[in-house]
Amino acid sequence: MEKIKRYLDLTLPESYSTFLWGARKTGKSTYLRQKFPDSLYVDLLKTDIFQKYVNQPFLLREEILAASKETLDKPIILDEVQKIPQLLDEVHWMMENIEDSQIYPLWVEHSKTQAKWF
Repeated sequence: MEKIKRYLDLTLPESYSTFLWGARKTGKSTYLRQKFPDSLYVDLLKTDIFQKYVNQPFLLREEILAASKETLDKPIILDEVQKIPQLLDEVHWMMENIEDSQIYPLWVEHSKTQAKWF
């Protein structure tokens, strides 16, 4: 598959949460995988991953707290985080309680309507 050169070059501020959303099939997830290839990437489109976190959202916090400093020094990307709003409570807790964390939830909206928080 041919990769399209992107003109977008995100420079993410350290210790800030960032949301990226846009129309379907525009390359948001692909861009982040290429931009941050060594980051922890949680893909909630995978049914096994989705099921794990929908049943026990606290597992995200436990797994990140157990991660190495090397992992925590890179952005943590949560693709399709809107599918499990309770994960944002865990993200909020980690942002408040993990010093120098870089947790970047990726909000990907796939409908024509505006995204809504629950």
